[in-house]
Amino acid sequence: MLLVQCDFDDTITVGNVSTAIHELFGPDDWVQMEKEYHDGKFTVEESNIRQYGLIRATRKDIEDFVVGEVVLRFAFDEFVDHCHGEGIKLVVVSSGLDLYIKPALETMGFEDLDVYSGSAQVTDEGIVVSYVDPDGQPITQGFKESYLRHFQSQGNTVVYIGDGLSDQVAAKEADFVIARSDLADYLKANDVPHYTFETFGDVGKHVQEIMEMQGESGTQP
Repeated sequence: MLLVQCDFDDTITVGNVSTAIHELFGPDDWVQMEKEYHDGKFTVEESNIRQYGLIRATRKDIEDFVVGEVVLRFAFDEFVDHCHGEGIKLVVVSSGLDLYIKPALETMGFEDLDVYSGSAQVTDEGIVVSYVDPDGQPITQGFKESYLRHFQSQGNTVVYIGDGLSDQVAAKEADFVIARSDLADYLKANDVPHYTFETFGDVGKHVQEIMEMQGESGTQP
């Protein structure tokens, strides 16, 4: 079966929601922590645990911001409908947090999508973040690729959609990749075959092409 595993921040959304939350609600310390993540000193999971621990916003503060400000990338709704119509499983796997991903999707009418992400508990001392792998075990690295491998182990052909640093490992292991921004640059530099996109109209065309290729090879899309 063809399964689409899709990132959230700056992939489904226009702009990085997590970054916007830190800029609005977090102290300046998060900037140095983000640099340390990009320098390879921490995994994305470890970095989010550190950075969100600095934020003293309420759940309502963040949900109100998300509902009022987050914009989904053009034609995402049409792509969701296309997947449903073609029997393609679409799942959102993000190292971001349920705290903002679910309200954003629910507001746009996508509450039925399967979402796997970090889990957030809002406390007076900061936001406590945790991750579990597909077996329910705590994990602090490799969250996205753990789900990719899980989906592949179930016999799925996985199309991976992403944009950034945290997508690199999973993208290299996926059966097909549709990328934009820094991820597309990384894949090109490393000679990894991929499609590119800016809207989900582009994504839909690429997925249709992949379906036709799968059909020609005699596999079940």
